[in-house]
Amino acid sequence: MGFLYTLFRTVLFRLQQLVWTTATVISLIKDRILYGSECFKPKEHPKPKCLEGWDDQYIQLKSVRLHYVQTGAENKDLLLMLHGFPEFWYSWRYQLKYFADKFRCVAVDQRGYNLSDKPKNVEDYNTDLLVNDIKELVELLGYSKIYLMGHDWGAIIAWKFALYYPDMVEKLVILNVPHPSAIQDLMVTSSEQRLKSWYIFMFQTPTVPELTVQKRDFHMFDVMFRGRKAGIRNAENFTDEDLEAWKHVFSQKGALTGPINYYRNITQSRPLRGEERICKPPTLIIWGDEDQFLVKEGAVASLKYCQHGQVKFIEGASHWVMQDEPSQVNQLVDEFLTTPIHELVEPSTSKL
Repeated sequence: MGFLYTLFRTVLFRLQQLVWTTATVISLIKDRILYGSECFKPKEHPKPKCLEGWDDQYIQLKSVRLHYVQTGAENKDLLLMLHGFPEFWYSWRYQLKYFADKFRCVAVDQRGYNLSDKPKNVEDYNTDLLVNDIKELVELLGYSKIYLMGHDWGAIIAWKFALYYPDMVEKLVILNVPHPSAIQDLMVTSSEQRLKSWYIFMFQTPTVPELTVQKRDFHMFDVMFRGRKAGIRNAENFTDEDLEAWKHVFSQKGALTGPINYYRNITQSRPLRGEERICKPPTLIIWGDEDQFLVKEGAVASLKYCQHGQVKFIEGASHWVMQDEPSQVNQLVDEFLTTPIHELVEPSTSKL
């Protein structure tokens, strides 16, 4: 039965890859006809002022050098923030400011992103390597236990870090990504989730994803972050200058391939089994319920994999919840981090 399930899942994945890659290639051909070959060349975007004035730091791990931005005093407990795709440390700007008086806040550019090193090989982005980066980073910063917060791909890494190294996580905050086992199940059982995840299948292909993201001066960013369907609902929280920051970062040479390689490694990830799927640290899952990339059923489904978990839905918020509703997110996180662990014992779901 296990073999048949794996075979079915593999065939389904490859079929979806073929369908969505073909559709994307047709779209690229249309763009080439309508806009010419120049539409695939990134324009130059100077560094905007919003990226200046932060405390930029670098740290050398065994295999890569990572860039991070920090706020707060270095003698305080560490609140580590892991961004998703297509993002970078700046996605946490509202949290870096809010929590600076309570924690040493560190928002890292994960390997392949922005100012961190960008290994060339696809296999250099295996999730186990990404998790190990975080372990090395934490230890080099001088901590044995941290508060960990992740969004999107950063949440996947945060989940796995907490699963692999539960003794190193005081509390875990997850934003808009299900537990790895929950999302794995949804990709098989939910046609709605497979449809929302069309880009994941297409991202398995060489070159096509990079051209798709950067075409027409990163028009995809306008759609993802400011579009009526998927974009941030509170437009004032994602300004023209913020959009320029994204285009500046991802228009740099080689800036897209590393992040997309995270997706190209999905099928190589070691599946979690049995008790190793259970997340032991107290866990808060925050979920913008207007997420256009992930079904909200994944949030509740994640609770069965948490020893002490709770879900908080934020009504009307997009996938980019910590940018869309920073005040609500900050309040929820603050309350969770400051509540004594012995009070965080019953799984719960609520809506704001």
